Amino acid sequence: MIDIHSHIIYDIDDGAVNIVESVELCRQAFHNGFDGIVATPHFTNYYDIDGFVLERDSKLELIRERLAEEKIDIALYSGAELYLSRAVFMAGDLDPLTINDSQYMLCEFPLGPFNIDEGLSELSELTSRGYTPVVAHPERYYAIRHDKRLVDWILERGAVFQVNADSLGGNLDSLAQRIAVDLIKRGVAKFIASDAHDKYRRNMDFKRKFSAVPSEITQKDLENCLNINPGRVLKNEDIFD
Repeated sequence: MIDIHSHIIYDIDDGAVNIVESVELCRQAFHNGFDGIVATPHFTNYYDIDGFVLERDSKLELIRERLAEEKIDIALYSGAELYLSRAVFMAGDLDPLTINDSQYMLCEFPLGPFNIDEGLSELSELTSRGYTPVVAHPERYYAIRHDKRLVDWILERGAVFQVNADSLGGNLDSLAQRIAVDLIKRGVAKFIASDAHDKYRRNMDFKRKFSAVPSEITQKDLENCLNINPGRVLKNEDIFD
């Protein structure tokens, strides 16, 4: 399995606080059957892409070294969780923020109310640059929870969705679970990811998270969202069936 959305890099955002916690999250993922993790720290400063990438990559390499020392056999890949804002129109080269140097770009909208027209235009800017936006945790957005039409408007911009394992397992709320299930069964949520931030609550313990996954979600759904589609992304292959 491959996790395409995580905050395992320490002291770069609101995720792991130190390298010890970074390693523990990776160890937890390994014991839950993961072969790879994409590190996607929050990205907001469009005026310092180079500084962000330098910090991300240097810390990611230090984590890799610690994993090798502790014989935790899990591959780490680089990415970012791009916060959509008007600044995207003035941004320079965004290629270093993609998932493993692919066309796929993990991005997020504000969790609270936001200007939908502006958000969709920002998404369109990414697709016009040749990226395939992967919209993180749609089930958490106020806008989608109150108006399901936004799902189709996002899809029309060439994007796909990634739902959180916590939501699918009912650990957020019942509405988030229903939205996550619906998007997977519609075939528009191509990924399930941890969105891991810490080793306690928002972690990599998928065995616990999936103990209450609804019966509508089949083993084939899980295989597609946790293995096949993430694997295609890492190889920069087409995920559209």
